[in-house]
Amino acid sequence: MWGEIFRLNEELKSLLPEEGFKVEDVEGVFGAYIFVEGSWEQMLYPHPAFEIKPGIEVGATPDGYYFVIAVPGEKVSEGFVSAFLELFPRSFIYGSENFLSDVYNWRRDERVSPTEILEKINESGEKVFQFEANFGSADGLREGIFKLIELGKRFEIFDI
Repeated sequence: MWGEIFRLNEELKSLLPEEGFKVEDVEGVFGAYIFVEGSWEQMLYPHPAFEIKPGIEVGATPDGYYFVIAVPGEKVSEGFVSAFLELFPRSFIYGSENFLSDVYNWRRDERVSPTEILEKINESGEKVFQFEANFGSADGLREGIFKLIELGKRFEIFDI
């Protein structure tokens, strides 16, 4: 997984600046959480990750490949939630402060509507939300990043 993240990082460094993004170097990240047997558990080991600025983290854990995008609450709309879930069915949505209490979790909430998710978001009191998508491969992650960029531009999520 480390090798695939380094490969993807180098590839994105050559492609994303023309889209207005800056790709940072890969780092070993400590203190992250992984969803295991119905709850979020802290990983006690590093995993490879890097940032795509503004606001995207990309990485890999033993659970697979992922990206997380931070979205200010005022920019979260029902249309964005609906499109995100349609594009990225293996996803989680959680606040940046109370991140262990997710608003949406693909492993248990598959019949929740975007309207219900938006209600939970509005009731949460959080100011920033993390939209995370999971992938089975680095190539799937790469594809997902480009779909995310299109989606983010469409809903004016990025400050670029």
